[in-house]
Amino acid sequence: MIHVSEPRPRVRLVTLDRPARRNALDLAGFRALAAAWRSVPAGTGAVVVTGGSDFSSGADLATFSGDVAAAIRGGEPAADVWADVHHALLRDVVLEVPVLAAIEGVCFGAGMELAGAADIRIAGESALFALPEVRHGFIASGGSVARLPRQIGYPAAMQVMLTGERFGADRMREWGFVGEVVPEGAALDRTLDLAELIAGHPAVAVRGIKRAVGAGVRGTLADAYGIESKVSDEVLNG
Repeated sequence: MIHVSEPRPRVRLVTLDRPARRNALDLAGFRALAAAWRSVPAGTGAVVVTGGSDFSSGADLATFSGDVAAAIRGGEPAADVWADVHHALLRDVVLEVPVLAAIEGVCFGAGMELAGAADIRIAGESALFALPEVRHGFIASGGSVARLPRQIGYPAAMQVMLTGERFGADRMREWGFVGEVVPEGAALDRTLDLAELIAGHPAVAVRGIKRAVGAGVRGTLADAYGIESKVSDEVLNG
């Protein structure tokens, strides 16, 4: 389901590959993705995450809740299970290496949360974005509640999260969630080109920029994540 390769010098490519489910992530998929982030080699200059014709339709609602419940019944601490999910979405971890997202097709739910964790986002012109969690009675607790208002501003973030509607690549570009919109099918090539360019710069400068900018932008993001988790638990537990 998760493939890892190195298509360009010092560029790691992480590919979600479950096309029959539009790259929906079951618990095993989240864990495989978390493992991919944990195994990024020290010499990597940039990481690109993509999903082919669809980035990801989010968590696989047909199996995800059952998988989580089964894991907990089997003796795994709930905190450990959710830590894997959050690690997959880069919610509670910050990689030193820049992360770029090449987005085509649907980018929904956990897929949009994963994209939101990237430092640079390139979208094909037909890409669609949505956080539909509110329609199912829960919140986007993979990072978006805390992060999205900082990325695209309060009104736009609230529109995305409270309506659950789908938004096109051009609108997300206007809001600043997407850095570039390219012709359909061209997102990966463009993103790999950028990743290769970044990977060719001195690593000490690239990582220093990410560390310094991240510290300034995040501010009290850890506190915001704690609030997000608390609210999510309250919503789920009534």
